[in-house]
Amino acid sequence: MFRTAIRNTFSKRYNSSFRFKRWAELTTAEKQKFVTDFVENYKKQYPGSKTNVSLRGLAMDMERYNDAPSVFGIFYNDIWEITKARKESLYGGKQIDRRNLIKDYGRFGHETFHELLID
Repeated sequence: MFRTAIRNTFSKRYNSSFRFKRWAELTTAEKQKFVTDFVENYKKQYPGSKTNVSLRGLAMDMERYNDAPSVFGIFYNDIWEITKARKESLYGGKQIDRRNLIKDYGRFGHETFHELLID
């Protein structure tokens, strides 16, 4: 039973044409790069947001402790899901109106967040 579950998990991952890794598949260095890039991108997209201070605080001392805050994994996986949904809707024939990206997909709907995903 356990082997079947693992096989199904792997087969779903490799049969998919979606090339980006999930958070759990990233190395610590890749996670740290995502965190750094995410904090900078969030600051550019939402310069007046008080969340910027919190994000910078969470990202501090990552290299020192050789770790990446897990809360960014939630953000990464949300972006991953949005990107996958956008790709499926695009290839499914649905047109995407760029003006409605944030309304349809939330704060991470902007294309610059999708560029942060790691192959």
